[in-house]
Amino acid sequence: MSIIKLLPDSVANQIAAGEVVQRPSSVVKELLENSIDSGAKTIKLIIKDAGKTLIQVIDDGVGMNEEDLRKCFFRHTTSKIRNSIDLFSLKTMGFRGEALSSIASVSHMSIVSNQDSSNSLGFEIKLNGGEEKSLIQVVSSKGTSISVKNLFFNIPARRNFLKSDNVELKHIIDEFHRVALINYDVNFIFTNNNNEIFNLSKSIFKERIIRIFGKSSKQKLIPINEETEIAKISGFVFKPEFSRKTRSTQFFFVNNRFIRNSHLNHAVKTAYEGLIQDNLYPSYFLRIKVPLNSIDVNIHPNKTEIKFDNDQSIYAILKSSIKHSLGQFNITPTIDFDNNINLNTPYSYKNKEVSIPKVDYNQAFNPFENLTKPVVVKTKDFDLKNLNDSNHQDQFNNELELLKTNNFPAFQIKSKYIITKTSSGIVIIDQKRAHQRILYENFLKELSNKVNPIQTLLFPIKLDFNSEEIRMLKLIEAPLIHLGFKFNSFGEEVIEISGIHPFLNQSHILELFQEFLRNKDYGQDNATHTLNDLIAKLLSKYSSISSNETINVKLQESLVNDLFACKDPNVSPFGKLIFKLISLEEIIKIF
Repeated sequence: MSIIKLLPDSVANQIAAGEVVQRPSSVVKELLENSIDSGAKTIKLIIKDAGKTLIQVIDDGVGMNEEDLRKCFFRHTTSKIRNSIDLFSLKTMGFRGEALSSIASVSHMSIVSNQDSSNSLGFEIKLNGGEEKSLIQVVSSKGTSISVKNLFFNIPARRNFLKSDNVELKHIIDEFHRVALINYDVNFIFTNNNNEIFNLSKSIFKERIIRIFGKSSKQKLIPINEETEIAKISGFVFKPEFSRKTRSTQFFFVNNRFIRNSHLNHAVKTAYEGLIQDNLYPSYFLRIKVPLNSIDVNIHPNKTEIKFDNDQSIYAILKSSIKHSLGQFNITPTIDFDNNINLNTPYSYKNKEVSIPKVDYNQAFNPFENLTKPVVVKTKDFDLKNLNDSNHQDQFNNELELLKTNNFPAFQIKSKYIITKTSSGIVIIDQKRAHQRILYENFLKELSNKVNPIQTLLFPIKLDFNSEEIRMLKLIEAPLIHLGFKFNSFGEEVIEISGIHPFLNQSHILELFQEFLRNKDYGQDNATHTLNDLIAKLLSKYSSISSNETINVKLQESLVNDLFACKDPNVSPFGKLIFKLISLEEIIKIF
């Protein structure tokens, strides 16, 4: 009896869909690329519920006849290639002939297409789970309209795996950027839940970048243009001062195809050496044109990874061309980084005499003068690792109560730690983490009570973002207003802030908003708690004292008292240990 069975087409397509269709953004990518391959000059993308309910792509490309409509859903049917030789001279985005069959197998799909612009009649085919339901003649304009509804309706586990609408929409927008950026000679319209997100008319590459990433990016761009026998490199890089903490604005296009390549990323990063910090990433939009037979695209299902025949040469050309452009615009290091500028003597000190520095201190200060009669509490080890033990927990709580009720003196060490005495030992506190915990609980309380403290700014702050970033920040506008933020405008590309929370440092505003954009969880459906928690955490992070800030004795004692008045003084909002209690027995063992 044979144990090898031929899988049904429906099962085979669902297996293939596991590689091709990972989430709604995968469908968007495949459909947009098909429209580009069809020669479309206008493409409309319609999304509902982040693609879970509907993904529709309408184009004015060459279209399909009745026979093509039936064939396009068969596996390994394609109009892009004819034989294996064509794989080494690919001019199209797609070529495998798996995308439509895979998408159809996990959705309700319909296609309306017409090849003749002079004839208003086309054909419509409908499929459920890859099975053809109908093929009829309908009225349609030239081109193709593909609708994908109820994605993963027949695979509930995959559907449950999808993230919140905001997270999935972010992935869709990323894929849209990758297609729309390089195909700047095509008109794109993108709507989500009947709201227009992008309306991009035909333009040049630079204008397309500005339209997508905001008008502020115009002043950031540095052109790159280098042509050799091996490759032609063109496009733009951002000035070093506009580097980011994420790679969200890094785009490589090889023969008009978006790719990911860590080797080329390293070339760009190396070109910026000495101009940006190690934890920052330069932004770039680079086009690389190479002979079709010098690359291999067919090495990964998503077709974003390619292999170069001469990657070392391209690495060197890319690095040198970026360095050349940065040099042309006088963006080069002008100081000697081997020289410590802190050791340079100012000219004003030339005629000054050397004098012994004076040290001021309070001779009458006695740290023990306010100590009350010690309370004897027998204890062992109050290491947080042993707190599960009920006896240790009780002893630990006793110590905390003593800290809350006794005003023991505090000392600061290295402008980072605060040490205070207890009746049975000492406590070492990380001042930054302690302050974060205090602020975090205060901010949470203010958010829940909708308290509105505000500090009006003398000069309003203007922050530049693209339209998608503005849309995401709109989600947190109301809670930020409750926390003391005042917005003069929340425009398409600019946010103007005229008031902030009194505790917040004005210099941290931009970094705070960038942190919001990097965090994708605040748009989830349990949003109120999640959002308030996130805002409180980030505000405490950017409002707290630093680890190297000297504070006076009064503030030290206030910090200690406020910390142990918190609901959870043990850990910071980010889960890090705030203090360590060292018992008298531990101290005795040392000596």
